[in-house]
Amino acid sequence: MEIKCVTCGRAINLDHAVFENYFGPVKCFSCSSMMEVKIKEKVFHGAILLTLKEQSPGVQKEYAHPNL
Repeated sequence: MEIKCVTCGRAINLDHAVFENYFGPVKCFSCSSMMEVKIKEKVFHGAILLTLKEQSPGVQKEYAHPNL
């Protein structure tokens, strides 16, 4: 599966079994943006851009996207 970076639009390859049911961070190696993605049963449900503060462990995230 490929998704697009929410910042630069480059394709990010998520073709690995670990991403079949995944909720967590993904890094774009083109622009270094960090996104939190949700994939359930190999279906991409959305991504949000993480701020530097949200990338820190233990920080509570607030989502603008209701499905995340």
